[in-house]
Amino acid sequence: MPSKPSDLELPSSYSTLPFREIRVSHHPESSNEPTPVVILTLYRPKNYNAFTDTMMEEIEHAYALFSVDPRVKCIVMTGYGKMYCAGADLQVGFRTAETETEVEHRDGYVSILQPRSNA
Repeated sequence: MPSKPSDLELPSSYSTLPFREIRVSHHPESSNEPTPVVILTLYRPKNYNAFTDTMMEEIEHAYALFSVDPRVKCIVMTGYGKMYCAGADLQVGFRTAETETEVEHRDGYVSILQPRSNA
């Protein structure tokens, strides 16, 4: 995935992006091009939309596009089916602490604020 906003190529339609665990559509859905309102749907219906690393990466990629796309003014995030999100998918697992940086970790700000020992 592109690393900085200037590397991003805006799609002619968000609904055609090849995401596996999220779906992105325009509102109204019949529009063939991006509209001011975009719908991002968590899409793992067999797992009640349980959250995975893949889902996180796809959401990050979509939001990187949204943030530089002047056509998008509002993002509505929802879950497919009867449940928004069951939480973390514990059967799939997540990156381990050894591969996670302080900035990526949800509570990383604690260790960033604490002085590091030079030992």
